[in-house]
Amino acid sequence: MNNNDVLRRVRYAMNLNDNKLLNIWDLGGMKIKREDIPVIFSKEDDANYKETSDELLNAFLDGFITYKRGAKPDAK
Repeated sequence: MNNNDVLRRVRYAMNLNDNKLLNIWDLGGMKIKREDIPVIFSKEDDANYKETSDELLNAFLDGFITYKRGAKPDAK
């Protein structure tokens, strides 16, 4: 299973639309354009397939945690 598969499965399991996805990546510290979403979620046999980097997946997962749990309070 590659990074694209992980993102695709999480998206459909959690019913995330494009706006939610963009928000999640913002929370993870990465700016993604709406036109990049079809490429990120394409399958290996699609013409526009491009493998998703580990950094992109990591930003998504970090943002998803913040999206579901909320931001951590500052430790002081």
